[in-house]
Order: sequence, then C-alpha cells, then structure tokens
Amino acid sequence: MRELTDVRLLIAGDGPERARLEAAAGDRVEFLGPLPRREALGLLRAADASILTSAWENFPHGVVESLAVGTPVIATRTGGVAEVVRDGENGLLVPPRDPARLAAALRSLLDDDTLRARLAANAAPSVAAIGRDVIYERLETLLLDAAA
Repeated sequence: MRELTDVRLLIAGDGPERARLEAAAGDRVEFLGPLPRREALGLLRAADASILTSAWENFPHGVVESLAVGTPVIATRTGGVAEVVRDGENGLLVPPRDPARLAAALRSLLDDDTLRARLAANAAPSVAAIGRDVIYERLETLLLDAAA
C-alpha cells in the first residue's frame, strides 16, 4: 500500500492479527470485519481485484468465490493457488513474500484497462466447472450409480 498511493484496500473478515494490522495500516485501508455471505460476495463483485497474499494455501475458496463473481485475482503462487488462478488469464500470480512484485501486479492490472477487462471476462468461466450446481449434479450421478 505504501507504493500504491492511489489505491484503497478493503479487508473483510476478522482474526487475531486484526488489531495489530489496523494499528499499522494507513487511512487508505478499511477493516470491515465479518460480513454476511451476500454482502461479502457483493464486495468482491464490485472490486477491481481480489488479493490473496498467503505463504501457503491448499484450495483457496476465497479465490474461487472471487472468480465466480467475475473479479480477477492477484495471488501468491503457492500451494493449490495455481490450480485455480492462471497467470495472465483470470488473474496474476506473484511469488510469496514479495511485496514489490505484488504492488507491480496490482499496478499493471489497475493501469491496463485491456488487461483488467480480459481477466474479468475470463474469471467466472474459469471456475464454472467447479460451480455448485455442476458439482451437485456429478455427485448425484455418482450416488445413483453406486446405489444401482
């Protein structure tokens, strides 16, 4: 955030580090606390990007939710993230623990309307195969086959 002086960051959720992070954050960072699911998804839908800076992730549900509502993701290339975020297709991947590369990726997304539009257009289709209805239908088929 120090490098991106024209960016506003909204953080949804809560946790044991919140007070420390709020004390260190500047006035362009807003901590929203826990949100109802519908409100959180609306916030993701309205965002220019969703950001995941984890040092480790297995299957990043928040990333899938962001993509499903059409929001590109900027994330660290760690764990299972690269299985969901395809660099340059539906988001941008950066190395973990590299704030300069994270800031550069965000800057490129915000400054390049064509890139941002392409990533947003590809976001929802990129996770359609793992959507709720598709998965429930596959599960139903498996259970019916097993019962037969």
